[in-house]
Parts: sequence; structure tokens; C-alpha cells
Amino acid sequence: MVAMRTWPLAVAVVGGALLLGGCGADSGDVAGTVSSTAGTATTAATSPSSVSDAPTSTDPSATAVPGPRLPAATSVPASKEGPAIAGTRCDTANGPEGALRVVIFPGGSADCGAVMPVARTFGPLIATGRDQDVDGWSCGPSQTTGVLAKCTKGSDSFGFLPQ
Repeated sequence: MVAMRTWPLAVAVVGGALLLGGCGADSGDVAGTVSSTAGTATTAATSPSSVSDAPTSTDPSATAVPGPRLPAATSVPASKEGPAIAGTRCDTANGPEGALRVVIFPGGSADCGAVMPVARTFGPLIATGRDQDVDGWSCGPSQTTGVLAKCTKGSDSFGFLPQ
């Protein structure tokens, strides 16, 4: 049985020419092949074991390089400010394009525990653009700027705001 050693294969592009450097196994075989077409180069190593370029573990002694230190934001531009909506903020409910914040508007006695089941049922239905009755609440598109949809029941009302 012949013992074989493999050596590293080095590939470099110098002045548009592809150079291949390395040593073959003890038997004199070539350690790799190189082909070049239209400015692209590929290498194929021929060794008895498979070789992977992916790291097999992380280096615990590697130092982390910190990113830039940016100053804290001092204000939000007027063009990016959302409308001020008064009310009690509840959880989120799924809407037609993601999560929507549920807000109970002032003037009623409903709490988050009462409105969230309705919000979770009606949230996905907002995309229909039609009025819906959900568990005694009348829900539909809102005419209030910044509020996507609104549900009312007597003096209680809540709305859906984009995140």
C-alpha cells in the first residue's frame, strides 16, 4: 500500500493570466485541474478525501470589530411622523399585510381583553374593504387618518393602526 500526501493548491490571477501552484501527491499525480473560459476560472481538486471551504468551527480567540458609533436620534422628520392617535394601546392582530396595532379609542368602557378576540377575527378581513359584523361589533374601513379600520359597539370603539 502506498502512502499518499496531499498538498495545498494555490490559484492566482496575475495580469489576466490564471496561475496554478501546488504539489502533487507522492505518486506524481497532479493535485488539481484548472480550466479558464471567457475570463472565468474554475478549479477541481482531485484528492482522496473531500475538501470543504466552509469553516468547521468558530475561533473563540477572534476579536470582534465594533461598528460605527452613531449619535442618538434627536427628532423625527415631520414627513415621517405618524398621526397622534389617542387611546389605549393593546396587543397586535394579524392584518392583510402583517401585524396591526389595536387601539381602544377614548369614550367607552371596553378593555383589551374584550376587543382583542374581535380584532383577531376581523384583522384578516380588512382586505375585503367591506363592513362586517363580528360578535356584535360593527367593523369596517375607517375615515380617520392613520387608522386602517375601526370597530364600534355602542359607545365603545377600537381601531387598527399600521405598526
